[in-house]
Parts: sequence; structure tokens; C-alpha cells
Amino acid sequence: MTIDAPRPASVTRRIGRVFLTLAVFGLCFAAVVGGRSLITQSNAMAPDSPAPLVPVSAMTVQLMENYSVTRRFTGQIEAEAQGELGFEFGGRIAEVTVDEGDRVAAGTVLARLDTASLIPERAALEAELEALSADAELARLTLARNDALTERGVRSVAAQDEARLALARSDASMAAIRARIAGVDVRLEKSVLVAPFDARIGVRLVDSGQTVAAGQAGLVVFQDTAPRLRVGLPPDLAESLRVGDSVTVELGGQAQSAKIMAMRPDLDPGIRSLSVILSLPDGASEVLGETAVLILESTVAERGYWAPLSALREGVRGSWAVMALEPTAEGERTVLAAVEVIHTDGTMVFLRGGLPEGARIVRTAPDRVAPGQRVAALVE
Repeated sequence: MTIDAPRPASVTRRIGRVFLTLAVFGLCFAAVVGGRSLITQSNAMAPDSPAPLVPVSAMTVQLMENYSVTRRFTGQIEAEAQGELGFEFGGRIAEVTVDEGDRVAAGTVLARLDTASLIPERAALEAELEALSADAELARLTLARNDALTERGVRSVAAQDEARLALARSDASMAAIRARIAGVDVRLEKSVLVAPFDARIGVRLVDSGQTVAAGQAGLVVFQDTAPRLRVGLPPDLAESLRVGDSVTVELGGQAQSAKIMAMRPDLDPGIRSLSVILSLPDGASEVLGETAVLILESTVAERGYWAPLSALREGVRGSWAVMALEPTAEGERTVLAAVEVIHTDGTMVFLRGGLPEGARIVRTAPDRVAPGQRVAALVE
């Protein structure tokens, strides 16, 4: 078997590839070494630069001996008097003279019942009364004659007694008829529904031609005077108020002055509060049922300071803290200071803690600010 000798061109190409690969690896190694050397020299030449300070809004603690609490209580505007009016006797309504929203004076006729059946009844009773009156006159004359005859001994005492009793029966019957006539007159009077006071008509529940039962409500009326405000207060807070005190109410978004008219002595069993009735100022809203707010301010003796709600931070084990500013040689840094929340009005909190007068705390800051971090305090 014959073995071919390698060709010179093939061997040359292989040797060239080897040298090319070695050259590439050498260049890469030189680039890495040179880059590290440059970075080392750059770091050696550049001085250490401090981290930038985070700007925060700061405030100065102002200790106070007490704080004011503003409490708001919602009440409802109501009429001084209101009621449902109806007829004391049943019947068919002949006429309703008012409509919803009308203003009427006291004594104004509001509605009438049909009284057609009462007129002849009264006429019959009057006729019966006249007949009994005639019988009584006859009994009276008979008694007078019997008295005269008895004195002369012509008539007996029994006949005289009979005439006297006949007259008494006639008088009693006449009294009964007069009572029945008075009853008809009362029904005629009660068949007219009148306004008990100067009023405004609320709901109209009946119409002409409708038959109603005795006592059925026909109209709802409200006294046409200045409305008042009824507010429920906790008993302990109501005890600090007195009739005649001036208070502030918020009506229609505007603060107005009002006076306490009355205070009920009993608790509302539904809401366990005492009802306080306020007189509203002239020109106040006359929309009955509208809500208004009673604003009461009280002072609580407690040492502390006010801070915005944004100043609070979560402390250790669920407690609250604020970030106090501690001066250092490099500038101010933040330190957590434990506090106790005494009161809040939704935007501000009254805090109690160990910070002295004049200490500075972070009012608002980015969430990335941590305790011990140097900051640039901006006082607002």
C-alpha cells in the first residue's frame, strides 16, 4: 500500500491559523491589563466625593400646654310645630280649599265635610223641642189651676202632684232635645277643618268627594315661623352648654351664629344622646328637613406640640415616631424619636414625646429617607 506525503500548501495554512489565534489572545490580554491600569490610575487621581444630601422639609417644635378640639354634630332643620290634621267625624269631603305649599293664617278654613244630612236632623230636633215646649206650658198652666183649686178644697193633692210631675217630665225632655241639638251643632262645627296656627301646608292626603274615617289624616301642616335646628349631643358634652348660649352652626357651607333655645332632659333611646334645640338666625334656610352642622370647640389640658400627619413614621413594635434632626460635623442627620399621638383632626396631629422646645423635626420627606441619613433641611 502506498502512503501519500502531506502537501506543502496545507501545512502552511495550518501553521498560519495557529499564529493568528495566538496573536488575537495576546491582544485581548493586553487590552484587559491596560484597562485595569487606566481605571486604577483614574481612581488614584480622583478625590473621594460625598454622597448628595436629600432635601427635606423641616419644622421647629413649639410646645403647648393645651390643645383645642373641634367637634362637629349633624342636626336637622325642623318647624317649631307640625301636625297631621283630620276630621273628628267621618264623612264625605265636600271641599278642600288649600294646596301643598300654601301659606295660611290661623283660623283659615282648610276643608269641609258634606253636612247635608245634619241640617234636616237639626230641624227635626227643633220641631220636637217646640212640641215639648208646648207640653211644658200646658203642664205649667194645669199645675197653676190645680194649686188654686186645691187651696179652695176642690182638687185633691194627688192631682196637684200629677200636674207637677208632668211639668218636670216636659222640662227633662226639653233638656234632652237641647243636648241633641247641641250635639248636631258640634258635628256641624267639626265638619270644618281650620288651621290651628299660622302655617304652611305640607302634604295633602285627601281630595274633594273622598270619604274619610274619623281621625284620618287629611293635611300635614308646619308652623309658619322661623325654623329651628335639632341636634343630638353626648350627655357629657351637653352638660357644658346652657340655654341662651351662642354657638356656631354651618348651614349651606357657611358658618353662622345660633342660640340654644331648649335642652331636653331625656336621652333619645335610639342614639343615646340629648336633643338640643337651636334658634337659627334671620335669613337662614327655610327648607325643612335640611341638615346643618353644630360646631363646638373645647380645650384639653395636655402638654405637647402640633405636627402634620405626614411627619409621622412607623416606630418600633407598632409605635409612632418622628424624624428629628441631629446636628453633626458633616451636617444634619435624621434620628427616630418616639412619640405618642394624643389627637388628630385629619391633617394635623397633636403629639407627646421627649423632644425639647426648639427641636427640629422632618415635616415632609421622600420615602427613601432613612434614620441616620444626612439631609438638607428646608424650613417652611
